[in-house]
Amino acid sequence: MNGVVCLWSKTAMSKRTVLNENYKGIVESMSIPAEIHERNGKKYASVGSILPIHCCPPEELERRAESTHHYCGVFTDELLAPLEELAYVRLDENTAEKVFINRAKRILIVSSDGHLAQWRCAPTFESANRYIAGTPIVDQRGGVISVVVAKKNNHYAVSSFEGEGGYFESTQNWKVVEPAAGGYAYGELTFPSRTALREHVAGLRGGAGAWGDAVPVLRGGTSPRLALVLDGRQLAHYYLHNVIVDVEYL
Repeated sequence: MNGVVCLWSKTAMSKRTVLNENYKGIVESMSIPAEIHERNGKKYASVGSILPIHCCPPEELERRAESTHHYCGVFTDELLAPLEELAYVRLDENTAEKVFINRAKRILIVSSDGHLAQWRCAPTFESANRYIAGTPIVDQRGGVISVVVAKKNNHYAVSSFEGEGGYFESTQNWKVVEPAAGGYAYGELTFPSRTALREHVAGLRGGAGAWGDAVPVLRGGTSPRLALVLDGRQLAHYYLHNVIVDVEYL
């Protein structure tokens, strides 16, 4: 594979997995298969059984959730290849961009499949190309490492088993809460004082509903955190450090 840094024009490519026609970065000749789909006017890609969870049609969601290996944000029936220092991101059926994996700059991704609410502080790669969701990311041997799910500016998350992460057993979707100025956080709520927080907790009823009804909560801001909330009671609380939480799902 011969790599060059260039702006490469591809004006008549039907199977591009980028939105820009002029390819940027280190472009190499490499054949990576992918299928291009469109749902609600938005394009996304899949490779074999691998596709982003948030792109999965509702009628397939429950079926896929039963059989998938659990990578945050990604449905797959096969184990993905391990993450290396370099990766190749598909541009079209004949070319790919060579990128470097950055394990220091991490993006938090979350996903819900009706069974598990997952989260992962994922490594990233930087690219000026505008990839669509589901774009395959492979190693130099062509093994699929992951697919594009989310980004922050030019930094794309690479979902794998690497990085801090976990899951809650929950049928509910993630609830994203914008941080309130000051106060004390509890679940999805913010209280003006510790006394008000204690009064709230003391007033919660003793019995709890079904565990599967617990709501996973992501709180953003300068001190991001995760919580699991059931009937107003915070069952779990997890602080996050050195990770970007304000991301765009593609």
